[in-house]
Amino acid sequence: MLKSHLFSMVLYAVLVCIVLALIRRNEPKAQLKYGISLFIIMVVGGIIFGWLMYLFMS
Repeated sequence: MLKSHLFSMVLYAVLVCIVLALIRRNEPKAQLKYGISLFIIMVVGGIIFGWLMYLFMS
């Protein structure tokens, strides 16, 4: 379906961050801040983890 793993990861991170921000925070400003910070952590963490796997597997 989706050929790019990076795009799939970013799309998954967006969807998860939206749901978690709506569930875990009550005020819209807090939801936005939490969602953005969670998105950055998920995407950067996924890229770092993927890079480390590539380093040790090749």
